[in-house]
Amino acid sequence: MIKTFIHNKVAVISVAIIAVIMLMAIFAPILTPYDAARQDLLVRLKAPGAEHLLGTDELGRDVFARMLYGARISLVIAIIPTVIAVLIGMILGIASAYYGKVADLLIMWFADVTLAFPGMLLAMAIMYTFGGSFVSVVICIVIMEWGSIARIVRSVTLSIIENEYIQAARSMGVRKIAIVIKHIIPNLVPTLIVLFTLNVPASILSESALSFLGIGIQPPQVSLGLMVNQSKTLLFQMPWLALAPSGMIMLLVLTFNYLGDALRDILDPKSKY
Repeated sequence: MIKTFIHNKVAVISVAIIAVIMLMAIFAPILTPYDAARQDLLVRLKAPGAEHLLGTDELGRDVFARMLYGARISLVIAIIPTVIAVLIGMILGIASAYYGKVADLLIMWFADVTLAFPGMLLAMAIMYTFGGSFVSVVICIVIMEWGSIARIVRSVTLSIIENEYIQAARSMGVRKIAIVIKHIIPNLVPTLIVLFTLNVPASILSESALSFLGIGIQPPQVSLGLMVNQSKTLLFQMPWLALAPSGMIMLLVLTFNYLGDALRDILDPKSKY
């Protein structure tokens, strides 16, 4: 599988770009001498140049520094709730498929309820209820994502438990929890990896949309969506203020999507890649 991954140029390039952006976000204090929240009205609305690579905003804050720190928060908010949603979806999806009709009925009913609401409308209701904070955004994204993940995991689990080795383990009296841990979860790993890589860009877009609407991450914290929100009034006079964070959002979403598609091809045993 590693050899196949290395020969997949799309996957390698996507991983390289994601790794570079993550390293830039982690080592932001080394890459730029400016603090993301430091204001200097004497240099407000400066055009990109040698001193400020991407210029400064209306409060004199360095746009390049804010973009690096904003990418850090956006990535954390995208990855953490996606991991939580995948874990919840995996547990509930397996329980729905493997532990009988009552569990299946209840879990899928809850999943259908969450999926029935328009995603952004549900997110806005949650954010207005709990307020704009890191924890609220995480809860919001988890609620938006777990239902679809649980449904996919349920479908894959139903196909796995039809295999002969599962039937043999049942006939030998192996406990259900042992079958789940030793046979079902290992066979779900490729699906979970693809689900993770495909849900991270959705989380990035959700966080960016919430912050753009002013109900996500709040100042003095900074995220890519919040940067776009704060620069919208100067879009035509100084477009780089919005283009820099927007370009970073687009790059992250595209690379994670391409990585997810490539991993789906690599991990699919029926693929001729």
